[in-house]
Amino acid sequence: MRSLKALYIFLFTVLIGCAASVDILSEYDEEVDFNEYKTFMLCLDDFQVDNTQYPNLDNTYVRELIAGEVDKHMTALGYRTNVFSPQLQAGFKIAITEEETFVKNCELDNEFDYWLTCTINTVIYTKETLILYVSDIEKNQVIWQATIPCDLDKSKPGLRKHINTLVDQLFLEFPEVNK
Repeated sequence: MRSLKALYIFLFTVLIGCAASVDILSEYDEEVDFNEYKTFMLCLDDFQVDNTQYPNLDNTYVRELIAGEVDKHMTALGYRTNVFSPQLQAGFKIAITEEETFVKNCELDNEFDYWLTCTINTVIYTKETLILYVSDIEKNQVIWQATIPCDLDKSKPGLRKHINTLVDQLFLEFPEVNK
């Protein structure tokens, strides 16, 4: 019983460690005072689907979900939407790349216990990355950006929750604002 309890504690610790390791890359301009800004707008170009060859990963629905989450977080930070004279532009990109790997597939001959045949198969898979950014419109300069690997090939209910989580995680990297 004691060793079983120790095993559960070990597994719990490992799972927590794995869950906490998210590959987020984030950077911001340290010379910028993010409290000086009052207004923002979403980048309208980001509503257009870029990766048309991947309609299950990049589509209008996905982009509307991401834009809604970005808008929600910018507003929660104290910035007001103003399309006529915004100081900031918030936006996102969905980067999709194809990766290729080679897998060795060997069949065992049961009679003699040696490899009957071995083939090398090519497996192609996609990698998706969500990129959020905020730009100073007057300076025409990105002042904050963050990226996270993601999987956008999900059912609508699962996708909504996944995008909420991704955007939440990225905005944890946003510089502190005292509004």
